[in-house]
Amino acid sequence: MAKKTPPITIGANSIAKIGNRFFLIVEVEAKAPGVEIDPVFGVRTTAKQAASLIKAGVMRTIFKKFPPIPSSTKKVELKGVLFANGRIFSVFDVENTTDVSVLVRINREQANRLIRGGARIIKVVRKPF
Repeated sequence: MAKKTPPITIGANSIAKIGNRFFLIVEVEAKAPGVEIDPVFGVRTTAKQAASLIKAGVMRTIFKKFPPIPSSTKKVELKGVLFANGRIFSVFDVENTTDVSVLVRINREQANRLIRGGARIIKVVRKPF
């Protein structure tokens, strides 16, 4: 009997330090026949939680000045716009040998343009657990 892949898994996940606050950036992937849902969420963490998660192996979020460029070995997907700690970012899922989130700082005008064009606003759980 073939091993069955669970229908819900965690994709790209990382810890972002934005200003003086920490956020867990996580992609939830839900896949079944005819269904592919993969939203990204932000979850505010404490500095202690962020340090423990990094120590346990969670990557630090990658910040870039420009959007990543797809290639034959790299798939790039805009996941949405993140408003966090007074800053705004476009969030990309980059898949090559790994699955990582890349954040690119943008201004409000760029964010509004992306949102008007159909980009989602990434939900953030603002109170740490």
